[in-house]
Amino acid sequence: MAAHSDGKKQAGQHLKVEPFLRWAGGKRQLVSQLVELAPGDAASRRYVEPFLGAASLYFALAPKSALLGDANSHLMGCYRAIRDRPRRVAALLRRHATLHSEEHYYRVRSLYNRSGSSAAQAARFIYLNQSCYNGVFRVNKLGKFNVPYGDKDSPNLPSASKLLRIAQQLRGATLVAGDFANTLASVRRGDFVYLDPPYPPLNGTAFFAHYTMDRFSQDDQERLADLVRALHERGCVIMLSNAGVQSVSRLYTGFTFHRLSVTRYVTCKKQKHRVREVVITNY
Repeated sequence: MAAHSDGKKQAGQHLKVEPFLRWAGGKRQLVSQLVELAPGDAASRRYVEPFLGAASLYFALAPKSALLGDANSHLMGCYRAIRDRPRRVAALLRRHATLHSEEHYYRVRSLYNRSGSSAAQAARFIYLNQSCYNGVFRVNKLGKFNVPYGDKDSPNLPSASKLLRIAQQLRGATLVAGDFANTLASVRRGDFVYLDPPYPPLNGTAFFAHYTMDRFSQDDQERLADLVRALHERGCVIMLSNAGVQSVSRLYTGFTFHRLSVTRYVTCKKQKHRVREVVITNY
């Protein structure tokens, strides 16, 4: 695989903006390692991430230009509202904090499932995320959010100043919702592409089973691997996170593997499983 500069990292040694969401598979624990594994000039390239989630690496690198996407349209609507109307989202979050209770949670959840994208919906999304059981985002077959109340005395809602910093960072980003292939269709030579897809099942537990109404199958894993090879041929700089399992190793033969170890909560019962993860690069 092609080599790229290992120059001095242009990102800081700490998160410039910390993620504000609890997110299954989020890279908060690993972000310092990911920054070290990223190419030295990553922050000066256009940053592309089609499985955005909590955006830990994006916020850590703080690139000036980015193309950010996710299959979860609820999530991308939240980022878009924060970028465009951070003060309004913050004001609505302060109201949710004042009214917080189990009764308020279920009232907000019901309203959320009847509403479209807006600043108010973004505030509901954040409030539900921080108040629901175990920080899970799960929808039923009709696409309705159905996670129960998490019995939290005080949800960890982002402050107005934090939302303003996030909005400032997001102003350099194009935000899209949809399949990863659509996001990657416009990737150009020299872009830095970070991929963090839903992982294959581990220890009999399927991750991200209800993240959207659709499922991320083995066929999707293979489709992604084919796209990664096409992007490599196009001249993109690629880094991918995935599970350290044999099926993944076979898909990315010829790439460079960096093996990590992290403790993850892999079930809603808060059972800890030691999971091997890999970072795969073409440099």
